Amino acid sequence: MSGLNVLGVHLLPSTGEFAYDTIPYFGFQRGASGLNNGTNMNTLYAPGGTTTDYSYAMDQLQAQHPECGAVSLVCSWFFNSEDASNCQIYPSTSFLLGEFTELVGGNWVQDHWRVSSLTEQDYPGIIPIPNLPGTTNFVYGGTPSDQSIVRCIRDLKARGFKVIFYPFLLGTGDGYPWRGRITYASDLSSAATAAVAAFMGSAAVSQFTPDATNLTVAYSGNLYDWTYRRMILHYANLCTVAGGVNLFVIGSELRGLEILRGPNWTPAGTTDSSGNAIWDYPFVAALQTLSDDVRTTFNNLGYGRNLAGLQNLIAYSADWSSWMGWQHPGENGQWPHLDQLWAHPNIDFVSFDNYLPLTDWTTGDGGFDATVNWLAPAPTGPWPPPPATMSGLGMSGPPTISSMPYLKGNIEGGEKFNWYYNDGTNGGHGLDPNGSDLIVSLPEGDRLAQSRSPYYANQQILANKQLRWWWNNHHQAVYANMSGAWVPQGPQTDWAPNSKSILLLEYGIPAVDKGTNQPNVFYDPKSVESFTPYWSIWDPANEGGYLPQRDDTIQALALEAIYEYWNVDGNNATVGGVPMIEFAFSCVWNWDARPFPVFPIDTSAWGDTGNWAQGDWINGLRAVLPPPAPSASTSPGVYQTFPALATLGWSVHIKPKFSTIIASHVSGRETRGQRYANPYFDIELTYEILRSDPLHLELQTIAGFFEEMSGKDDPFWIAPPGLSGVAGQALGTGEGMTTVFPLMASIGGYVGPVYGTSGVSAIYINGVAQGSGWSVSSGYLPAITFATAPASGVAISADFGLLWLCRFADDVQDFEEFMSQLFELKTLRLTTVRP
Repeated sequence: MSGLNVLGVHLLPSTGEFAYDTIPYFGFQRGASGLNNGTNMNTLYAPGGTTTDYSYAMDQLQAQHPECGAVSLVCSWFFNSEDASNCQIYPSTSFLLGEFTELVGGNWVQDHWRVSSLTEQDYPGIIPIPNLPGTTNFVYGGTPSDQSIVRCIRDLKARGFKVIFYPFLLGTGDGYPWRGRITYASDLSSAATAAVAAFMGSAAVSQFTPDATNLTVAYSGNLYDWTYRRMILHYANLCTVAGGVNLFVIGSELRGLEILRGPNWTPAGTTDSSGNAIWDYPFVAALQTLSDDVRTTFNNLGYGRNLAGLQNLIAYSADWSSWMGWQHPGENGQWPHLDQLWAHPNIDFVSFDNYLPLTDWTTGDGGFDATVNWLAPAPTGPWPPPPATMSGLGMSGPPTISSMPYLKGNIEGGEKFNWYYNDGTNGGHGLDPNGSDLIVSLPEGDRLAQSRSPYYANQQILANKQLRWWWNNHHQAVYANMSGAWVPQGPQTDWAPNSKSILLLEYGIPAVDKGTNQPNVFYDPKSVESFTPYWSIWDPANEGGYLPQRDDTIQALALEAIYEYWNVDGNNATVGGVPMIEFAFSCVWNWDARPFPVFPIDTSAWGDTGNWAQGDWINGLRAVLPPPAPSASTSPGVYQTFPALATLGWSVHIKPKFSTIIASHVSGRETRGQRYANPYFDIELTYEILRSDPLHLELQTIAGFFEEMSGKDDPFWIAPPGLSGVAGQALGTGEGMTTVFPLMASIGGYVGPVYGTSGVSAIYINGVAQGSGWSVSSGYLPAITFATAPASGVAISADFGLLWLCRFADDVQDFEEFMSQLFELKTLRLTTVRP
């Protein structure tokens, strides 16, 4: 897609025995019907039929996102219990007792699936992957084979990517739970410490031997040792077989384990030899030991830490909800439980998976952000802002969830920065409480009422978006004093301000209506974790019943907002050579190794194709972000402009089009809701004559432009006939504070946003032209920026050239059909596009 900057991606599917391989494989499963084959060559476009899915998908990534510099290789083992004391962590394959062949020199030769001294023949012993209830289909593909991982890492490095290795856990128990649910019922006990020890296991550095010949790692411990340390140390060794990686992740989002407390935990904790506060969190201590062992593994095999070169580094990535600390039920406070890990010398980054909300937008009129807070001044002065001003947004122009300034303003603002919801759960989906008769994902509690709570002085550690404060300051536990107020207490933790960069290891937005309201949820009907974001609309127009309504645009806008905020807009910081946000390893979730559009179209090859439409995948993302708006003296920008011909006739048709959700009710009544805040336009152009002689070349100009643009993602600009000269357009009214006024255009009674302009010729305040003191700002929506805010009550208007971003409506036609239409009718059809 155009306009979206992606510096890193997480590579899925994380399973599939040879899904990441550069070498073609066939697998043969043994079942009731004999041998059934599977392959890693599902694309129809593979030259000669030997290009693997992975190789084709990576070609697509590099073609669509040449700016991408990092790939996180996600590789899954499985867990079968939420009880840490008996939870098994294991690799598996859906080809148990089956066979594999690989293509070598044009011949298919037998090979094995290999993971940590295991093969597909180790059955019984290997825990099988379960089937989906009532089917013969497996819930997941198998763990990627070791040799495929090695070849993938080598290929990624050869393509010029920084490589992150990301071991991952997928739940196979009832409801296929999130790994963050693994915990132990008896908190604050020696039994909790024992449960963590059982989960981690006793695999030692000395039990792993890299095998460079077979591209695997031998394990001398119990072959069926299903524990976490075995998984992590196995992959630390395997990464050395591949020649090292830039970043190795020892785990992520294991929140239920992180917050388990041993018997010696107290609110005040104890102090270490430096006088810093520490608490009894056995899993946090186990992660510190594990990072030491991974560092020892790397050092022993010649892969020493290189922070300047970003090589052979180690991280653990917490969930967005727990990275700053945890509020234990009944304890009346919050403890920075992970500070002991963040300060540990063998952890190189403070990493968390950033799915923090960027919007609080409801159905109907958009809620308080649209109707009350949009124009209200944003909070200024010392934090925290008082309740009267904490929700102000300081926006201008018409309220919309798709406003880039609104999205950016909530990265360090809004919910979980200036205010929070005391409670607000996702109650599944049902009739819209705002009365639209639509089906929506239902918020509950304070979130439903939009009843926002303030923070109080010195409580920054409670606000999950306070990255800047967290990075710049020492930390203390915050808990109740004698009066019951939550205040910082006790010694500081051993976190040293500005000592390590923060990674947003995962960030992403689902391609779902209002996806920015709750980016941390995903749609997967088989899972207990399946939700869509608060207030998102469920579309009744799908066959088979309601499904969440897809929205490419909000996904694309939010991803670009995050990228620009930290990389373009000057909001990152550096102290002593250490950047606050290390974006080189901050990766979008996700890109898939199964190439688009074969995935998700081929439902026979994969069982998760139904999740793509409402998921976080950016393969196949079709939204097009417009280019930065030109200044008053520049050309329209990076996109080409549709050729203007003098023979364009007066028979020009411009027709708006809308999309409406229609819900029928048992009473016979219909309710309707619009999906588009602003219409698209269909344009039909008719030419009086199209000549092909050497003096005119009108036919060749149109035909050549069609050939050049047909089938491309990139749209083009057109000055809409009869509408392109905008004079005296009202942009807003000053109130003494706002300096930015987006361009708007009126067509009859409709007023909509402007995405492109050929130039601004005049700006007026109360009808008086302003010779200076204003400029046309760059960005996704052209806007007039005043050096000084216009006074309260004055009217702002402008003269400018209007441009629409278009595609050929008929670009699915072949060239001959298009030419026939030009010859016979001398007409062509365009359709507008927008972010």
